[in-house]
Amino acid sequence: MSKETIGPKIKAFRKGRGITQTQLAEALGYSHKSVITHIEKGESEMSYEKILLLLRTYAVDANDLFGIERIDDLIEENRKIKKVKDKENDWMKDILFDVDGQLFSYRVGGALIKDNKILLTKNKKGKYSLPGGHVQIGESSKETIIREFKEETGLDVEAINVISTLENFWSWDNKKCHQICIFYKLKLINNEQQMNAETNENGTMFIWMNLKELKDITLYPIGIGEQILNDCVDKTHYIVK
Repeated sequence: MSKETIGPKIKAFRKGRGITQTQLAEALGYSHKSVITHIEKGESEMSYEKILLLLRTYAVDANDLFGIERIDDLIEENRKIKKVKDKENDWMKDILFDVDGQLFSYRVGGALIKDNKILLTKNKKGKYSLPGGHVQIGESSKETIIREFKEETGLDVEAINVISTLENFWSWDNKKCHQICIFYKLKLINNEQQMNAETNENGTMFIWMNLKELKDITLYPIGIGEQILNDCVDKTHYIVK
C-alpha cells in the first residue's frame, strides 16, 4: 500500500472511532500529533509495524480496513523477517573500537538549517552538539548522516556539502579518544516535514536554535559553530588536541 492510499484510510478510521490525532499518535508511540497529520495527508509513510500496532491496539477488523488478516500471525512473521535482515546486516558495525585502552571513532555530524534556525542536540549535562552518529563499515559518510537523521528524528535530509573535517583528540568516559569527524551542511527534502521525536532514548533533546544564538553558546566540538556561521564549504580541515 502506498502512503497516498494509507493516509485516507487512517483518517477515516480515526474519525469513525472518534479518536483524536494526539490519541492516535500516543498509541503508536509518536511524540507529536503532527506525524499523524502528515500520514493522513499522504505526505509521510507509516511503517508496517505501526499499521499492525494500530490494528491490534484498536482491535480493528484488519481485512475491512487494509485488506489483510491474521494480525498476530503477521506480527510474528514480520518479526522473523526483521530478525533475518538484522542478521544479514550484522557485518555493518559502527566504526568505534578500543585499541589498547584508547578509543578510535569515525563520526559524521550534520548542520540542518531551516528558516534561520539550526537543529542541535542538548545532552543531560547541558552540552550542545550537532546531530549525527558513527559511520558503519561499508557505509559512506553521506549515507550515514542521512540514515542517522532518519533514525533519530524521522526527518528526510539531503547532504549539500562538507563544512569541515575534524581530527579530534579528547577524553570520552575517562578514555582517550581519537576521532575523525566530517560535518555536512544539510537541507530538508520536504520543508514541511516535522520531527517525530524531540528526545531520544538517551535523554538527549533536539532543539531548533536561532543561528545568531550560536555565538552565545559552546557548541561541541569547539570551533564548528564559527565554521557554520562563516558558511565554510569543503575547505576547512582542523585539529583539536
